[in-house]
Amino acid sequence: MTGRSQNTPSSHHLRSYRQRRPANPRLMSALLALPLGLCLTSHTIAQTTEAPAAIEETVIVASRVADLSHQVGVSVSVLDRDDILSLGYPDLGSLLDTQPGVTVTMDGGFGKAAAVRIRGEEGFRTRIVLDGINIADPSSPQISPRIEHILGSELTRVEILRGPQGLLWGADAGGVVLMSTIDQAATTGVDASVEIGGNEFGQAAIKGTYAGEQITGTLSVATLESEGINARDSDNINPDRDGYDNTTVHGAVDFRLTEAWSIKVSATDIDGDNEYDSCYDTVTFALLNDCDDRYEQQAWRAAVAYQEDAHSLELSAASSDTERAFFSAGLLSFGTTGEINALSLLGTWRASPNTRVTYGAEEEKQKLDDGATGRERDNTGLYLEIQQQWLDGVITAGWRRDDNDDFGEHDSWRISARQTLPGLDQWSLRGAIGTGFRAPSLYEIAYNTGPFAYPPATLAPLKEEQSEGWEVGLVGLLGNATVEVIWFDQQIENEIIYDMANYSGYLQTEGKSTSEGIELVGSVALSQRLALEGNFTWNDTAQQNGQQRPYRPEETGRISLIWDQSNVTARLTARHTGKAVDPFLTPIDTTLTLDLTARWAVSPRWSLEARVLNLTDETNQQVPGYRMPGLTAYAGVRVSL
Repeated sequence: MTGRSQNTPSSHHLRSYRQRRPANPRLMSALLALPLGLCLTSHTIAQTTEAPAAIEETVIVASRVADLSHQVGVSVSVLDRDDILSLGYPDLGSLLDTQPGVTVTMDGGFGKAAAVRIRGEEGFRTRIVLDGINIADPSSPQISPRIEHILGSELTRVEILRGPQGLLWGADAGGVVLMSTIDQAATTGVDASVEIGGNEFGQAAIKGTYAGEQITGTLSVATLESEGINARDSDNINPDRDGYDNTTVHGAVDFRLTEAWSIKVSATDIDGDNEYDSCYDTVTFALLNDCDDRYEQQAWRAAVAYQEDAHSLELSAASSDTERAFFSAGLLSFGTTGEINALSLLGTWRASPNTRVTYGAEEEKQKLDDGATGRERDNTGLYLEIQQQWLDGVITAGWRRDDNDDFGEHDSWRISARQTLPGLDQWSLRGAIGTGFRAPSLYEIAYNTGPFAYPPATLAPLKEEQSEGWEVGLVGLLGNATVEVIWFDQQIENEIIYDMANYSGYLQTEGKSTSEGIELVGSVALSQRLALEGNFTWNDTAQQNGQQRPYRPEETGRISLIWDQSNVTARLTARHTGKAVDPFLTPIDTTLTLDLTARWAVSPRWSLEARVLNLTDETNQQVPGYRMPGLTAYAGVRVSL
């Protein structure tokens, strides 16, 4: 975490790519938009475009149960293991930043404070789920998920729900990122990889899998180390490099007791150590650049599942514990702990070949201890969703009731539909509309009642936020190109924001903040060996006073050119952001950066990998005052036994 976020929320850097000065921002936007308008892209999103295919994609993130993509009425993106390896980014934030409608802000490289925003909404409105566990951190500002500590080498699949509301995942889930470290199709064996690179970077991972008739189990260990760069401009007297270390362990076991009954257990342990600039001496309160943020998270989940032809039922318990400690010149300056415990029941009933009912209940308890105060709160949720085959498609309706200890009962709902267009079997129209609410987090309440808050933040208690949104999408094939066009609109009422003018604490705004836009997604095969994929998002955001919301670029885009020839593959990726502002409405640099990854399969078991990030060595800053790494090369080896 950067120095700004010890006692105030950190402003975040949009993780994307830079253009070389004095390039014209409008020209850059046009260059990105032109091929997208012609062929609209994404191999990663060829899955998300959900066009008819020989093997239909199955997703879970839309309704918490496996669903064929052609029956999903909300926007879903998918990154499978091949996509993750092809993109080559070692951290979750960079992987997410390639997806339509998603931007990720980071403060200076690996391990630095990061936030994911889906369609312009804050990261704390995004539910982050790892192997079925809610891994949000109640001890971080506004219970923001700590995505900077999630390593890409551990992930086998990432699903992203971009729709109006997560609903079945929680009324506060404006978007959902569902991650898995378990590959259900894996076979017994060992996979290992090692990589080194610039800025004294090194990472290694090893994963063992056993796949038997009754037991499937995996165990993996991954490490990442980097000396980093001097991440902050203000560190200009005897500047130092701000490094990062991470060790992550995952394990999972699936016991199939009978054909109908099974037991599933998964666990994860994350240990991250991040150096940063701009903290305060514990005695003199002088500004220092010798700062350290140590993060630990242990999480587990156990479930008993029953499945037969028409019914399935799963009862699970999960827990996530986080500890954060901040050090100034080696002395502890601040520490917090957070905990989430959840008990959940999820069921499905196939009432008829054309009707599916999904239902469930969950109780979640959050705890926060910042050393001065301790708080905890329960939230109980009930939900019901009915999916019905209708005409030449499906319609889905869902309802959720939450009972929050501090803020009472709230009802949320979502309706979505998808229909094949008459006479156009390869094209379908889909849409969704929904509502939600978010109770002020324990962190927000604790901060406003703590010693660092003062008027106006302390003048009135915070109340819950209300949200609503809708989207309409057109999905299909144009020649041999997949195409997806989505128009979305969503708004937050009574939005809670940090007081960046007076630093008094968290304020409750009056009126509505809005986010509307258009997403273009697609892919096209240019030849048997060459493919083009990508996405472009135009996002118009507004605060209650009509001014642009900070760190929401109006333009974001990604294009990848993919070469696949026998045992050699390569990917050239360009990412762009434009027309963003900081909290004081100062324009932020337009960015365009190129990354290159390549892989040579020496044999079926061995492969050599290389990547070069920021090929043109751009220096544009997406968060003013925070640097990002320049041109950096990496090389590695991967083996499967």
